Amino acid sequence: MDAVTLDHLRAELGPSLVGRHLGRARIVAPHAVTFELSNDREGRLWMDASRGTAGLYRLGREEARRLEGLGGGEAPGRTRQAHLLLRKHADGARVLGLARIPGERTLVIETGGGTLVLRLSGPAPALTLAREGAAVATIGDGPEAWPLPPAAPEREWDRVAPEALAAAAAEAGETGRTMTRSILSVCPGLGPVLARELDGSPESLRALRARLASPRPTLVVPGPPEAWHDADLVGAGRVLLAPVPIAREGLTVLHPETWIAAAALFLAARLRGAHFEQRRRAVLEDARRQLRRLAQLEANLERDRSALPEEAELRRRGEALLAFAGRVEPGAETIAVPDPYEPDRILSVTLDARLSPPANADRLFDKARRIERSRRQIEVRLRETRSALGGARARESAVLEARDSADLEPHAPPPARGAAEDGAQGGPRHYLTSRGLSLLVGRGARENHHLTFAVARPDDLWLHARDVPGAHVILRDPEGRAGADDLREAAEVAAFFSEAGREAQVDVHVTRRKHLRPARGGPGRVTIGHSDTLRAAPRDPEGRLRRR
Repeated sequence: MDAVTLDHLRAELGPSLVGRHLGRARIVAPHAVTFELSNDREGRLWMDASRGTAGLYRLGREEARRLEGLGGGEAPGRTRQAHLLLRKHADGARVLGLARIPGERTLVIETGGGTLVLRLSGPAPALTLAREGAAVATIGDGPEAWPLPPAAPEREWDRVAPEALAAAAAEAGETGRTMTRSILSVCPGLGPVLARELDGSPESLRALRARLASPRPTLVVPGPPEAWHDADLVGAGRVLLAPVPIAREGLTVLHPETWIAAAALFLAARLRGAHFEQRRRAVLEDARRQLRRLAQLEANLERDRSALPEEAELRRRGEALLAFAGRVEPGAETIAVPDPYEPDRILSVTLDARLSPPANADRLFDKARRIERSRRQIEVRLRETRSALGGARARESAVLEARDSADLEPHAPPPARGAAEDGAQGGPRHYLTSRGLSLLVGRGARENHHLTFAVARPDDLWLHARDVPGAHVILRDPEGRAGADDLREAAEVAAFFSEAGREAQVDVHVTRRKHLRPARGGPGRVTIGHSDTLRAAPRDPEGRLRRR
């Protein structure tokens, strides 16, 4: 905000502010607080020391609540401490006066509980409460706004000497300092927006003074408010508050009826754009983190697949060993035999000297079957991972193309079949396996955590779909009598109540509860010390397993 805007805003705010009592100081952003005003239940005084939105605003109660959610981030300790002191000294204090220091962009609010100083110029804004000649508390990234700077009427925009402006412009060329900063060092009240309208020449100063002779509340924005998208408001140059029209390519000039309304609309637009950009960065980082994880998983799976021996080669060796078993010498550890399918090719077969040739051949056939099974599992996981990679890339593209905050919200997966309950209410689902063992199913992250670490016993079996979010499933096994059918049914339930519940087959972790411990990252996350993997088809337990 520039000095012209501050003066007109002060003139409008004064009658509704002076004489009233401040109450209920509230943190609404990391560097902003609001006060209620006596005899005005619907009004809020918003005092902001944030970069990009620093200023004094009068908002309606509902509007203040709506904007409070856009402040973003947690208030630093300096703000929280200042909030306590503001509540102690300013709550209930009567506003005695509202003034601006000549030559500065600094507002002074005198109250019965102390002096509130809002400095908008300098390295960073600051809001300071001073009592008995000393600063008590400060909000904002800048140094405390106390003691007050001396009044300097000669630095006002309508009094500053053109020669001083020209000297500042020349200094900018010599020192590499920006023209805007050099002009503000001579005339701080102009503010960055108006300072950029000057080139350092006396002619540009005269032209600006002529324009400022007829000030109007002015917003320079990307079109009318009803047509705004959040992405349109990102960046300080996309939303400007000024006392005169400012020409910016692609932007529209609006003239609200009052300075208070213009300031409120400016604050709302700036907060909306900043909130969107902050949210977009967080969502984009999350999407790219997921992309990196899935890409690494794909690379690991491809490496594991390429490291598998060829099962066909193992079977050939087994068949060759059976065909030429008579050539095996007792105690031999290797044998060279012809390939049954390519007689000119010689195969070297490693033997276990303790076993007979047929038993050695069976070992080769068993190994081939295991490798074939592993290869099939890796192929399935590769397909699933590549499908997830496609989804993650689509998500990244959607985030980059998002225009509004609503576009950044993740699309919830379709609810699991047969799971009508909200995942956090009503306690765990309780089923009985066909052999009568209890099967407990969590309904949400917190309940999963409680079920696993408070309800389950150390030797109970814990099941969870592998590599995807899902329910924790506990199979009660007090006497170690859970059989293959119990495990299969429990694995089918764990697969069903997971985000992979629509896949044909799902890998499921199976381990004893004693092999788990809570992990960082929130309720429901676990670290698995040891587990086996079952492959199960997701099946809805409703109507198939008894409820208890």
